[in-house]
Amino acid sequence: MIFNELVSNLYGLSGEEIVRRMEMFYDENSDAEKNSWRVSLPKLIEVVQRAGLGNLYLATEYELPAGGRIDATLIGDDENGNHHALVIELKQWSRGGVEYYPNNGFPAIKVNAANPYLSRHPVNQTKEYTDALVSNHSNVVNGKLDVLGCQYLHNFEPGEKSFFVQDDYSDVDISNMFVMGEEGAFADYLKSMFSSTADNEEAKSLFVEGEYVTTEMDMEIINKITESPDNIPLWHDQSKILDYIMPLLKRQAEGKLTSKHMILIAGAAGTGKTIVGFRILAEYWRLHPDSRNDYRCKYTLPQSRTIRQVLDGLCTDEAGIRAVFLDSVRGQHDLLVIDEAHRITEFSNAISSAQIVIVLQDDRQRVRGNEIGTKANFKDFAVKKGYRFTEFPLDYQKRSGLGSYVDRLDKLLYRDEYQKDIGLGIDIKVYDDIQDLERWMNDCHNSTSSAKYYASYCWAWKSRRNPTELDIKIPEINPVFQKQWNPWDDQYRWYLDSIDKVGCIYTAQGLGFDYVGFIWSDDLVWRKDHWEENIQLVTKFDSQLRGSINANTNKLDLLLNIYRVMLTRAKKGLVSGLRMKKQSNTLKRFACWRDR
Repeated sequence: MIFNELVSNLYGLSGEEIVRRMEMFYDENSDAEKNSWRVSLPKLIEVVQRAGLGNLYLATEYELPAGGRIDATLIGDDENGNHHALVIELKQWSRGGVEYYPNNGFPAIKVNAANPYLSRHPVNQTKEYTDALVSNHSNVVNGKLDVLGCQYLHNFEPGEKSFFVQDDYSDVDISNMFVMGEEGAFADYLKSMFSSTADNEEAKSLFVEGEYVTTEMDMEIINKITESPDNIPLWHDQSKILDYIMPLLKRQAEGKLTSKHMILIAGAAGTGKTIVGFRILAEYWRLHPDSRNDYRCKYTLPQSRTIRQVLDGLCTDEAGIRAVFLDSVRGQHDLLVIDEAHRITEFSNAISSAQIVIVLQDDRQRVRGNEIGTKANFKDFAVKKGYRFTEFPLDYQKRSGLGSYVDRLDKLLYRDEYQKDIGLGIDIKVYDDIQDLERWMNDCHNSTSSAKYYASYCWAWKSRRNPTELDIKIPEINPVFQKQWNPWDDQYRWYLDSIDKVGCIYTAQGLGFDYVGFIWSDDLVWRKDHWEENIQLVTKFDSQLRGSINANTNKLDLLLNIYRVMLTRAKKGLVSGLRMKKQSNTLKRFACWRDR
């Protein structure tokens, strides 16, 4: 529920009366929020009413699912009947109450209130909110509603606006920022956008009732983001990271960056780690337009032939991104991006070869016993090597459809907690009969959606040397279910279109598909009240995993990680079937949020 009302109905109300109305819509609001409603909203309402636009709807505190709340949004039509939403960032700041705060490379504005705090630049805040609506609000995405943004700082002295374009903010556009004494210009701006006679009911409904949709955040957008970084707007948690990194890149380009920085970006599958990495590369190239073939900037992987081949297949020559393996890196670098960093097996000199190191990792995607790329280990390494270490979490799912599924899966696997299905964001089906799984997957593949099989590494990879061999055979059913593992060569073709070959853990990380059919084997089973591993079943065929396990390896956690990675590849739907029907309790446990 969101507060929205005609401006004419709010005009003349005191600040306290507005607060009381809004408290009916929003629970547990801070004193600072209430004070903003009390002071800033009447100022805004007065400008709008005096502009003759009392017919506009005012929506407040619109909450973005990935974080952040929009102070105020004016909604209405222009003279031609087009629907618009104007996002307004409201501030009570005065020049004497704020100061520029570089914080050794992190630009911010320090607000000297009763409880001082750091704030992002109001123009950057507004852009983040408008970008989020453009990318994810259903009626903005479908073109029914247009979105713009501005700022209103009603206590800020007009002669002091230069404060907002100093130092790291020198390229910020403040043409739509209005301060004290500029109410007339603000009113003219509003009148240029909205009609004073429009009904505006439809525009209001489009904004308030629109759904929040998730756009794609996978490898396929790599060309868009590298052609122009602004092609892919970042979400709230991603934008904060870019706010931190951009001043470092700018100072580096100017030859003024004297310190070394390691920035670790941690998040589960679908939180957008790789997209942030691509965006940082694109911003570096924007600052160094002749450097795409320069060896001073690299995108690296500890392992994963699959991601490397997929990237090579997806990338145009103009995109310029070519993945290299970390152990091949030599020499000094400006920027080193390490994707899938949880999979490193040693902290080699290559990692300390760059002035800025971007680490993209997830502690729960370590799938071999010798992988040491944890947050704690990276931090220790950074301190020893003289890096300034900064960690940013990515929590919100950006991969289309995942919703709260990953969080609930983590609770189920690692904490033995379950929740009923109250909106997972992904369609889950479970079958005791693997033939039902195959029929479902064939239907998915016959549609326009991408579909892939995955399974734990519990069968020998015979087809690697003999392409006529069938690796996976499940003989308990008639006819026999049989498939090959994914090919050793040309994994890009497998990624694009292959329903007859099955991926394993080593072809899962970093990739996503619309639908995934998962074959649950006997290496991880549910025994009455706990998970039980049989890692010998996997290591029988996976010599690299077998060789990485030692006496200190937590084999159950390792196997849970392996299953977690493969069970988070789907964007829209996941169907799971069993290798052996006798283990049907395992599958029921996996789907317990539906069954209990």
